[in-house]
Amino acid sequence: MATHMADRAARLGLRQLLPAVAGIYVTQSIITVLITQALPTLLRDQGASLEIAGLTALLWLPWGVRFLWAPYIERWRLPLGTAERQSRKIVLLGQWMMAFILFAIGVVCWYEQLSLVTHIGWILGTLLLAALVAATADIACDGFVVDQLSEGRRGWGNSIQVGGAYVGAMLGSGGFLLLVRWWGWEQALMATGLVILLLTVPMLMVKEPARAHSTEKDHHPSLWYAFRRPEVRLGLVMLLLSSVGIRLSLGMFGPFLLDKGMDLDQVGWLFGSLYIGAGLGGAIVGGFVVRVAPGWRAVWIAVALKACILALLAVAAPVASLSVVTFLIVAMFAVMGVLWVALYSKLMSLASPLQAGVDFTLFQSGDALLAGVAGVLGGWLSQHFGYATCFGLAAVLTLIATVLVRHQDQSGRATTAATPSQG
Repeated sequence: MATHMADRAARLGLRQLLPAVAGIYVTQSIITVLITQALPTLLRDQGASLEIAGLTALLWLPWGVRFLWAPYIERWRLPLGTAERQSRKIVLLGQWMMAFILFAIGVVCWYEQLSLVTHIGWILGTLLLAALVAATADIACDGFVVDQLSEGRRGWGNSIQVGGAYVGAMLGSGGFLLLVRWWGWEQALMATGLVILLLTVPMLMVKEPARAHSTEKDHHPSLWYAFRRPEVRLGLVMLLLSSVGIRLSLGMFGPFLLDKGMDLDQVGWLFGSLYIGAGLGGAIVGGFVVRVAPGWRAVWIAVALKACILALLAVAAPVASLSVVTFLIVAMFAVMGVLWVALYSKLMSLASPLQAGVDFTLFQSGDALLAGVAGVLGGWLSQHFGYATCFGLAAVLTLIATVLVRHQDQSGRATTAATPSQG
């Protein structure tokens, strides 16, 4: 009873926690989606090749390698020998720095009249710095969320987390593209920086509780401890399998719609309205699915749906009308919402409470490295062999993933069922 009470005292109430979680993941998603979706679409609209647009996926690199410094951030977040947590301090510092960098890029490019295409090297370099800050702050974000979401709160907590990410996706993709059309891309960057600044308010109002157990105060976070745990190794493999198809194709959705006949305004409205509606709807459905089909079962169901839509996109890409492919892409966004809720819920259960920031960062770093490599490959495939080839390969890989994740689900349930009789 005393342990249960201590655990509850070490976590925030939902009224404080959920707005803070939403603010965190809206911010993180703004940065990632601006880089991976809005930027390649904007470059394509200004005449850049698909290969150049695909190269923006390399800005995933900080998210891919941040596991290398995750233990140091986690030791700052969870100081040795004390019950204090410092997630809030790290998260706020990172968000303020992101806001400043975006605002500064916009001001400099507006004042110097720098073109996006002709000065892409300098601009990408500065955005890489913003990505580095975002990726580092996200280590503390992940640790904070895993700490605060107990098992009974993960379904709906992950729905808020993923829903916040979709709101951020709306602002970072569709919202950003619309601002570019109305005001120019420099002013759009400035406005995005101000929005991020406003999103720090919920976290600013939080008072983070201390850790509950004395054993947690003496742990020294490390990658060695993470990789020794079979739960982390399993989580990495299942995450990469579940994500590979969408990471190969996601960066090409915007350019594909442009080449199908949409203008930049229409793509902006699509990503800014149907995208968020479908994604949020998927996140809500994901909360129900996780409760009805917990664990890997919810994950393979979502992966199977994703394989079906990618296969339909591959068939439809050369011949279908714009309205048909638009419907399929919106359906993909909805399925992605279900998948991320299911995946995050399961992966959080595999992270150690002693170093949640390190373990969960490993999962997301693996996904980010995959996104960078697959995004470049997707751009190359689309440029040289067409969108149908890119989407078709994504569908085949996702179908293979469905079989393997389903096998893991069945093996895990068989082991659980056999355990009582072995006792």
